[in-house]
Amino acid sequence: MDELNKKVVGLSLGITSTIIYLICAIWYTIAPKSLIGYGNYLFHGIDLSSITSKTITFSSVVIGLILIFISGYLIGILFVMLYNYFIKKH
Repeated sequence: MDELNKKVVGLSLGITSTIIYLICAIWYTIAPKSLIGYGNYLFHGIDLSSITSKTITFSSVVIGLILIFISGYLIGILFVMLYNYFIKKH
């Protein structure tokens, strides 16, 4: 099997994470109660309703986008490093 490219996987995961983050921010802006209900199901019934009163600002979305991209990119690189290590061992 071929090894994975760190930059390609990192960018792919960073961009995918950014798109999901944007969808979430838009969803929260349009229908916050619906998103909170969805989140309650994902997090095994944890009550997230207390955050519905929080207002999203443009600057918080931009900072979040930057942070989620960097996190996704670094997680992608870590994934590739582990994948390539284990593929060599087996």
